[in-house]
Amino acid sequence: MPDPAMPASPARFWGLVSVTKAFCVILVLAAAVRLTLIFGFHHYEIGRPEPIRIAISLAAKGSFADPYTIPTGPTAHAPPLYPALIAPLYAFWGDARRADFARFALNALAASAEYALLPLVASALGLGLWPGILAGLGGALIPLQLWPECMGDFETTWAALFLELATILFARFLRAPRLDSKCAVRWGLLWGVGLLLAPNVLSVLIGFCVIGGWKLRPGARAAARWLAVFSATVLLVLAPWLIRNYLQLGGVFFVRDNFGLELSDSNHDGASPDAMQNIAQPYYAAEHPHFSVAAAREIQRTGELAFERRKLRQALAWIRSNPREFASLTIARARTFWFPLVPRFRWVFWTVTAAAFAGLALLGVYSRLASVVLATVLAGYSAVYCLIQNSLRYQHPVWWIQVLLMGWTVYLILFRGPRERPSRDARKPRARIGK
Repeated sequence: MPDPAMPASPARFWGLVSVTKAFCVILVLAAAVRLTLIFGFHHYEIGRPEPIRIAISLAAKGSFADPYTIPTGPTAHAPPLYPALIAPLYAFWGDARRADFARFALNALAASAEYALLPLVASALGLGLWPGILAGLGGALIPLQLWPECMGDFETTWAALFLELATILFARFLRAPRLDSKCAVRWGLLWGVGLLLAPNVLSVLIGFCVIGGWKLRPGARAAARWLAVFSATVLLVLAPWLIRNYLQLGGVFFVRDNFGLELSDSNHDGASPDAMQNIAQPYYAAEHPHFSVAAAREIQRTGELAFERRKLRQALAWIRSNPREFASLTIARARTFWFPLVPRFRWVFWTVTAAAFAGLALLGVYSRLASVVLATVLAGYSAVYCLIQNSLRYQHPVWWIQVLLMGWTVYLILFRGPRERPSRDARKPRARIGK
């Protein structure tokens, strides 16, 4: 049911459009556009970044290893789920173009599902179906982020899908909350998988927990019991990977171990807030093991975890010695995350971001809860990219929110309707406590 605070539908017959039909139409259109561009017009790029090298190692040797320019052994440079997802493609076709093409097609379909889900996201948040349809059609037909969506070099497309599903389920949970153990287990399984896919969704999870506590106001005992079951389930999902890392890499860390490397590559003399500009500098060629044989050999000698910890100490020492430069880079990185320094159509990306921020502000007038949920995902996911370099692919997991907010803004301008505040009961649902 649409939130009563939302503008009314522009025409009666629009109500005949179902979420299922909207999903299917948008999915087909988005897939047709992307697959045509990739295979019909040859808009693709075959690369071998770390997750792809790991997937090839999994397929050929059965080991999560060798992400860099030369074999370096076991790794936790990338989270495990995406390399495991695409490894069967390389097991079947080998390290060949056919496997890469299959990867492109798989990610194009996943990207198409991103836009097809927008009507469901809009409906779950109480925005109504048609803001999501407008957003979904716009994103489907205008593939601004074709490379991060479809090349499948990294897990960005799947992280976006996870955040969409988590947002839909969280919005539905707030409308019909249950705080029993079965619900906690289901949420624990979902977020355990999400953390294995993209560990920086942890900040979004924390934000959702804060929103749930503020909205539902459960009793301390019920909340503690639910959180205990939820946390235990998440830990159970993560445990095999954490144990493997301890046994093979010699230490305990949260899912992936490359934060020291990323922080060092992003904070040094002459660093840029933009990853592509940094990659073009001599520092990257000398220090990053994806490009530097010397750095990769250091990993062979000392082990990956020791290398990462040295990089972390190096980065923290530079930050302590250069606080002004670090502050300037932090501000610049926050700016370039939302206004990316892309070589083409930069004004389009910047317009979408500006319209999205305007839509988020307007949404707060109609539905404070929906605006808070979306703002939490935006702020939570982007937080780490104030500390490390970023590029368009880092922004992609929250691109769907920008597209949705732009669709909402367009809908609001074209079809402004009467507003009614929801009742107190509608705004503050009561949690049902399981025994």
